[in-house]
Amino acid sequence: MNALHTLTGYKQVAVLILCLGFSSTVAAEDFPLPGGLVTYDDGRQDIVALYHQYLLLKEAGWQLDIVSQSQPAGRDYALPIIALRTPQEGEAVWILSGVHGEETAGPNAIAASIDALRELGEHRAVVVLPLNNPHGYANNWRYLNVAVYDAAVDGQSVGDSSHLLIDPENPEAARAAAASSPEADAITAYILAMSKRYPPIVSLDLHEDNLIDQGYVYSQGKLGAADPLASLAVQVLAEHGIPLKMSGTTRFDEPISQGIIGPVIDSSVDELISASSVIVNGEVLPGPNADTVLVFETPAAALALQQRVQAHVALLQQLAHELTAK
Repeated sequence: MNALHTLTGYKQVAVLILCLGFSSTVAAEDFPLPGGLVTYDDGRQDIVALYHQYLLLKEAGWQLDIVSQSQPAGRDYALPIIALRTPQEGEAVWILSGVHGEETAGPNAIAASIDALRELGEHRAVVVLPLNNPHGYANNWRYLNVAVYDAAVDGQSVGDSSHLLIDPENPEAARAAAASSPEADAITAYILAMSKRYPPIVSLDLHEDNLIDQGYVYSQGKLGAADPLASLAVQVLAEHGIPLKMSGTTRFDEPISQGIIGPVIDSSVDELISASSVIVNGEVLPGPNADTVLVFETPAAALALQQRVQAHVALLQQLAHELTAK
């Protein structure tokens, strides 16, 4: 890990934000500049390059939203969590990545798939949240508050939806009294608000896991493990050299069948998108209730980044092709 970039990198982000019109209220002082930009020798794009690529969708006519100007505790600068959505509203395809900052294949794959996303957006409503934890990506931290997964530490995930998901033991209450972080609050609130205009039919979330040697696919939506798109995803991953665990259990003791894990209770943003009901300010309301909610887990430590990125790109392209044809 080497700090190769100077102040210029974050100046570029700030200028990018101002010039492309994230918000009329954004000013340079909203983006205090750190002393340097951390980058790595594993082949990932730096965060400035990622923003440049994502914003090509805005140039193609998509709407750009600032979900949050993220500034976790201990950071002296803010970075934007952005969303891009098609002008066309209605039943939509949602694509997410970068919830865990050290899982870098997804954000890079979306940056490499702009043409495929633009093509999909000509046929379907689409919402993309490409880099949900920009500080985690830039600094190689998994969570907002800790760098690596530790079962003994309560890591603050930007995708934590506990404050909106129904407690299985008390169906009139949420699992948590409040959001675990401002970022989780902003992302989940955005999803609920935008789901009214872009109700998710299919959601794809690009993840990785550096503690596994074989990947698998979670299928959280109403179709569960029988979802044909989940089976297609397993096929695509296998064709691109991703070793897969086809049976047994995950490291969380979740049963795997044909490379797929059916719906699980994990308080993730994916469970939120699949939820038929949610709790908002103590009131039970309809949830996004997506048919298909797929979460792809590739083994990060077992494979080079480029191979993982190529597999994620193939997933996006093949699934976009299937969804365009429908």
